[in-house]
Amino acid sequence: MPLKLFVASFLLFTTLSAKEYIFATYPSNTPSKVIEALTPLMEYLSAQSGDTFKLVVTKDYEELTKRIEEKSVDFAWVNTKNFVLLKGKIPSLRYLVTYLEHSKSGKITPYYQSFIVALKDANITSLEDAKGKHFAFTDKESTSGYAYPMMIFEERHINPYTFFQKVFFLKKHDKVIEALMTHSIEVGAISDGTYYNALEKYGEHFTILETSQPIPLDAIVASENVSQEESQRIAHLLEAIPLDSPSNKAFKEHLGWASAGFVKKDERFYETFKRTFKVPLYEAL
Repeated sequence: MPLKLFVASFLLFTTLSAKEYIFATYPSNTPSKVIEALTPLMEYLSAQSGDTFKLVVTKDYEELTKRIEEKSVDFAWVNTKNFVLLKGKIPSLRYLVTYLEHSKSGKITPYYQSFIVALKDANITSLEDAKGKHFAFTDKESTSGYAYPMMIFEERHINPYTFFQKVFFLKKHDKVIEALMTHSIEVGAISDGTYYNALEKYGEHFTILETSQPIPLDAIVASENVSQEESQRIAHLLEAIPLDSPSNKAFKEHLGWASAGFVKKDERFYETFKRTFKVPLYEAL
């Protein structure tokens, strides 16, 4: 076969065998920021795999879960709670990797924590001092903005709906900080990353009242649309992302995340989260 014909045939085969994948994620911040943060990751995966990765930011956690269940997405970035719940519903869901971050101690870790914080000028120095104040969670589907704070309240024998004067759900961690800074609330539950970002932006205006136990970071999963072999191939590409990659830089620039790439863990790494399911689900009165 002539060389030109061989090259043309090879390129045609490569084009025909290339796939188009839908990669979905939840709105951890405003959708525009999430898109800007994840676009370099989509570009990296597309370039390295030879396939096309298209990003979808769902309107909330519920939509993301629904899309995974109905297999209208191929890959998804899910938080810890969604991963554990989805794995229980869909045993064939394929875990790929866990997100990594640079901690403030300088280590790279697959964990983070939840903080319950108050404004310093509110003169609240302990959780007991917060009784009767206005409090905000992020979302009932949030790991660090609801599940782990509820574990803290359970350990302290506190029903937040009767302990606080008013409880709000503000959907996003940044909104909790904004509500604190405008004195709409005195106390809120946020991720440690949100807290440190707020320190950089606003200064030492916050008091940490409670700290959760370590929480496994988010996971990337593949739906049943993706073969085991293809899932492993994409997992290897994710693990191989260099620390100085545009992807990690974009997470820091647009979301304030100290991204350090991904690591493949044993799925049992997420087992500790199941303890949150045993916490009583208090309801507002």
